[in-house]
This record gives sequence, structure tokens and C-alpha cells, in this order.
Amino acid sequence: MHSKRKYLGASIPNFLRVDHFDEEIQSVAVERLHLFVIGGWVFPMGKSNNLFKPAFLLKHVSGAPLILDVSANFLLFEKLRLGASWRWDDSVSGIIGFQVNRNLLFSYSYDYTTTELQRFNSGTHELTLRFELFKDKIVKSPRFF
Repeated sequence: MHSKRKYLGASIPNFLRVDHFDEEIQSVAVERLHLFVIGGWVFPMGKSNNLFKPAFLLKHVSGAPLILDVSANFLLFEKLRLGASWRWDDSVSGIIGFQVNRNLLFSYSYDYTTTELQRFNSGTHELTLRFELFKDKIVKSPRFF
């Protein structure tokens, strides 16, 4: 469900249970039901066209810990994207992006692990280059409005 300024959704991939048999090790792997809940809101900031965009993603699978991602992003002057996110008991991230032109976005993000894995990992870097050819013809996810 979404409106012009907010969205809320839920997903249950692999709704039907499927068993996979592995002949090599003679075992059956069972896919577990996953539940995803996502939501967000876009808040205009004053009279400018700057936007504040908080969002969340909740992930649940039977037998595994609940995962919650919370993020806050700012779109400034329709060009600059700044944001941060937090994953419960796992990591924090930061992102910066620049809309080069109508079809081209460049961004960089850094993810820092806050668990015991930080002994083996000093964080991850990600560069993204997004190029949209037919921007007006594509149905967009409400997360990107």
C-alpha cells in the first residue's frame, strides 16, 4: 500500500513449503517461511524541495533472530543524498549520493559491523552507479519516490 508520501508493505516469499533433497549428502533441506514488513514516509522540509525519508524493514524467519533495519535519508536540492541506517545488534551504515543528471546517480556507502565479526572485518565499502534509460516508462517502487 502506498500514497504519495508513505508506503507500507509485507511479503512472504516461498509461501509454499518446498523440500530439497541433496543426493550427495543424503539429506533434505526445508525452506522456512520468511516474513518481511517494510514501511517509510517522506517529509518535506520547509518550503524548499528538500526531503527527509525515514524507513524500516523488519525480517522474520522461524528459528532465527528477528532483524530490524531503520534508516533515515535526506534528499537535498534534488541532487544530494545523505543517510544513515542501523541494523539491530549488527551494524551501522552511512551513505552519500549525487544525482549527476536526470538518469544518472552515483553513491558511496560504508557499513560497519558492531558484532564479534568486527575482529575479522573492518567494514564494507560499496560504490553504486545507477543509470536509468526509460525513466518515465518504468513503474517505480514506492520506496524511490
